[in-house]
Amino acid sequence: MTVAAVWLACAPSRDAHATVLARGPYLEHLRSDTVTIIWSTDVPAGCSVSFGRSGAPPSVVATATGTRCSVDITGLLPGTEYAYVAMADGTPLMDAALFHTADPTAPFTAVFVGDTGEAGPAEVAIRDRMTAVGPDVIVHTGDMAYPTGTEAEYDAVFFAPYEDLIRHLVFWPCLGNHDYAADAGQPWRDVFETNDYYSFDYGAAHVVVLDSNEDLAPGSVQAEFADTDLTATSATWKIVVFHHTIYSSGITHGSNLAVRADVVPIVDRHAVDAVFMGHEHNYERTWPLRAGQVTASGAGTVYVTTGGGGAELYPLGPLQPFTAYAESVAHFVRVAIDGASLHADMMDASGFVHDSFAIEKPAPASTTTVPSTTTTIPLAASCEPADCDDDDECTVDTCAADGTCGHTAIDLALVRQAVDGASTAARCDAGDAGALRRAVRPLARIDRARNADARVRRLIVRLRRVARRAARRRLSPTCAATVQRALGVAEDRATCWMRAHGGE
Repeated sequence: MTVAAVWLACAPSRDAHATVLARGPYLEHLRSDTVTIIWSTDVPAGCSVSFGRSGAPPSVVATATGTRCSVDITGLLPGTEYAYVAMADGTPLMDAALFHTADPTAPFTAVFVGDTGEAGPAEVAIRDRMTAVGPDVIVHTGDMAYPTGTEAEYDAVFFAPYEDLIRHLVFWPCLGNHDYAADAGQPWRDVFETNDYYSFDYGAAHVVVLDSNEDLAPGSVQAEFADTDLTATSATWKIVVFHHTIYSSGITHGSNLAVRADVVPIVDRHAVDAVFMGHEHNYERTWPLRAGQVTASGAGTVYVTTGGGGAELYPLGPLQPFTAYAESVAHFVRVAIDGASLHADMMDASGFVHDSFAIEKPAPASTTTVPSTTTTIPLAASCEPADCDDDDECTVDTCAADGTCGHTAIDLALVRQAVDGASTAARCDAGDAGALRRAVRPLARIDRARNADARVRRLIVRLRRVARRAARRRLSPTCAATVQRALGVAEDRATCWMRAHGGE
């Protein structure tokens, strides 16, 4: 028998004529030893929760009488399955639902999703796929209720479509600009009973959620919170979440340079592993960045825009030098963390994985002190790569958080990056692009030939051939543009390398 079946044998009987649920129940603040269960009823009633684990008799926690109930359950065991029933005046309002407490030592799967707040087929399809992958926790990057984040809108576009999911999983929420529109986010605070910014631990990860609608400048309350919080954690993985994307090739909102100038120094100072954002209704992943510069894997932070949770999609413009992969597609990001390994997949509603990245790191040191070689980046006016254009097509132009420009000559490492980007881009169409993906895959093998001149020369020929093939394929317009753009970047970089070494 399941834990729910065993536990229900001891649960109170359900009265079919009892007070009825108006919202929920749903879980909040789920950690290794505590959870908050929230619900609303049509008329005032005494609030209580009956809960227990397999083989143990249920316990009851009661609070005040009202139409809105919020019950804190404490003293739970880590990594344990519990069953619970929300009750009104001692009468069950529901069948038993299950939840698992967090286990600080166990592998886990998290889902990051954003901009879900439009009820419709896209949101439902993404919801169903998220449910199918079986996450342990869901983290939202903001804009949970359109257009203005009223409580009525939360009922329509959050509580209705996610009713079954939120009975046993927590959505850790983030304030988006639409959530903030109604009374500076007060309905959001009331619904989720949380602060505008906060942090939590799950498994080996420490997650900091910030409010990019409000001040994040040095000396602000939020900046001080983030600094103090990230300094204190000893978690293996550090993840930061906020709504407004700061590294974007999108043309609807694009990069928020003010937030970038405020946040990047904090992220760099504390060696944050990944940042998840929304706002642009598309997907974009950067190369690892430090001080705005592309760096080696594990030496910088990966910034991910995940704003394709169900709202109308936004187009992408020309890809920026910081971009490893970008696509306008309804999606979420599944992140699996197991000790010192992190693997992430961008997945659409069909389950097709469009993009993946992984980070491997050594076991955490016994101290969380930032090494003395790490320096704080002075804050100044930030910039876009276009502001740093040196009119040399054979350099990659980047801008640091302090407003200074960098110009990196094309080398084989940057050629390889572009080839990898082209290979990944060719996966953007799950239906018609199978032959194209097979054609692009050998590019990386050509790039590994022994003679550098010969391998790059053959690479250019192959890139042009695949570009012509891509033009003939029946790809979606967005996919075709993404592939052509990525192939063009790879060819340009390979050609620059040849010129620099006496070739064509």
